[in-house]
Amino acid sequence: MYLVAGLCSLYLSVAPFFTSIHGPITGFRVVLCTGTVLLLTAAVLPSTRTTNVTALIGSTLTTVLLVYGIARFVAFRLGYIHGKGQLGMYQPNAFDRVNQIMSLPILLILVISSLASLFISALITFRVPNQRTLYG
Repeated sequence: MYLVAGLCSLYLSVAPFFTSIHGPITGFRVVLCTGTVLLLTAAVLPSTRTTNVTALIGSTLTTVLLVYGIARFVAFRLGYIHGKGQLGMYQPNAFDRVNQIMSLPILLILVISSLASLFISALITFRVPNQRTLYG
């Protein structure tokens, strides 16, 4: 589950660098990249207490950002947040066309896998007793 969440998060954190319009590097992107690195680290390394805590922190960061983004979108659609749009013309490249199709399914998979990895890592971290006290 950590690998699925980490790969989806990796796609969403790297995708803006390949589009025609490069936005600024914001705190949102930095935190998403941090959560991505922590989830991928937890997926690659063998399961230990440190790896479980790393997965817990990474999935928490990713889940908080996703919930914040969803809440902000809903508040904007309901009219609680006002914004202004600016139209501009740009020539889309091949990645823009693929990204337009792929970003929503990957975002949905990320929401589900992020919540699942948060639940799994929280259960493993807080429910499993330390094995040193049991056997040593």
